[in-house]
Amino acid sequence: MADLSGRTSTNRRSFLALLGGSALLMLPGAAGCSSPVIEDHLKVETGVEPLRKRFAAVGEMSDPHWLGYDIDESGKRQTIPGQDSRIRMVGVARLPKGAVADILRSAPPGDRFEPAALPADIPAPLAPHLPAREGWRASAAYDARILATPDDSSGTNDQADGRFFLHEERDLVWFDVLYLLT
Repeated sequence: MADLSGRTSTNRRSFLALLGGSALLMLPGAAGCSSPVIEDHLKVETGVEPLRKRFAAVGEMSDPHWLGYDIDESGKRQTIPGQDSRIRMVGVARLPKGAVADILRSAPPGDRFEPAALPADIPAPLAPHLPAREGWRASAAYDARILATPDDSSGTNDQADGRFFLHEERDLVWFDVLYLLT
């Protein structure tokens, strides 16, 4: 009988050791799951310098509220950017009083500004900073002119595609630009 209880005790210890070892192996994975996902792309930026650098042709901007994030990595932990990253810059900024009227009035004949609706996919963190959903105007030729880089001294081969919407009454510019960084 002692022999049988010894075997049972050994089997129980082996089972508990196996169970405990399995639990320890799962802890790092569980710890990773329980920590919150860093949502840096949802943090509204208010710095104007990155916008001036990218959109200098728009003119003097102030009071910006924007997001800049890698659309393929949004909602994930920060990683090393891939070889081809797609960076979205989207937001709104104020232009000096009367600037939008000046842009519309002095636009070259090819910059035909038409009434335009803002995109439906406005990121939620930006919605409180967007005072008007109606009254916007846009021009594909204006977009191309703003995104053109006549002197690319940075040495990068960035490609940009996006839209700019102007609100005359409020002197606002809404931008939604996607950069392919290669």
